[in-house]
Amino acid sequence: MTAFNKRAFLLGSIALAAGTAFAQPASDWPAAKPVTIVVGFSAGGPTDVVARIVAEQLSTKFKQSFVVDNKAGASGGVAANLVKQAAPDGYTLMFGSSSTLSIIPTLQKTAYDPLRDFTAIALVASYPYFLVAPASSSITSLDELLKQGRASGSQLSYGSAGNGAVNHLAGEWFKHEAKINAVHVPYKGDSAAVTDLVAGRLDFAFLAGSVALPQVKAGKMRVLASASAVAGRGGEGVPTLGDRYPGFAAEPWNGLMGPKGVPEPIVAKLNAAVNEIMARPDVLARLGPMEQYAFTGTPQQFTDHIKTQTERWASVIKTSNIKAD
Repeated sequence: MTAFNKRAFLLGSIALAAGTAFAQPASDWPAAKPVTIVVGFSAGGPTDVVARIVAEQLSTKFKQSFVVDNKAGASGGVAANLVKQAAPDGYTLMFGSSSTLSIIPTLQKTAYDPLRDFTAIALVASYPYFLVAPASSSITSLDELLKQGRASGSQLSYGSAGNGAVNHLAGEWFKHEAKINAVHVPYKGDSAAVTDLVAGRLDFAFLAGSVALPQVKAGKMRVLASASAVAGRGGEGVPTLGDRYPGFAAEPWNGLMGPKGVPEPIVAKLNAAVNEIMARPDVLARLGPMEQYAFTGTPQQFTDHIKTQTERWASVIKTSNIKAD
């Protein structure tokens, strides 16, 4: 062995030994450093609120910091692209959403593949949309909305958080199922839509409970129906659209993911922890007032849910001929 080759061999051996010494076994995770959970939406929204509750509980359970990092943009696409490129060591995770994983990739070309580029870890929660109308409106019930929407020469209007948003797709799906005439009015977020809805400039909208129910309580909106897959959401007497239109459900969901290749022991540890957290009465009590509900399962069930939801929304997009902006 030449002197050069011997030196290269020694340096390589030292580097390998150092790497082995400092490599942390997956079984020891997360002892080395804080874990970052990237959220693709602004602070204070439905996805962010649940992510922060989960991060807080995981921090307590594992005695290590779990920190939420908001990277808003492109309906979660900015966060997805960041996490896709992260090391699969369990220290960079993503709080994925239905729009990021099942809708946007169907509407347009994305730099990430929801199934190929990520490790599904744990479903966390879901929240139904509610069909609402202004309190000042003559539309006082679901039946009245259907009556007005089907009247000759009638054209109702509904608002959404933007073209391709879940409540836009829900509105188009509802139009198709209910056979009503209604025009879509897109906004840049729900808050602007709420302003016009309360003022009576829109006839109806699909809104998350955390957005709609405070307005209902203040006497500014009226709940006409729940778009949950589960009956009984929204209070006594609120009809469930799925009872009238089988299969109808507009219920955004979220889940914890990592880059492709997160070690199975870390996935198993996180999945068990999230399932345990989301079964606790104190956690459910914090989610209840926001109409958020535990929605958990195995990593495989998470993967399967992404697939079935993608198929569902792809069908709505095709039927309604929805195009990305």
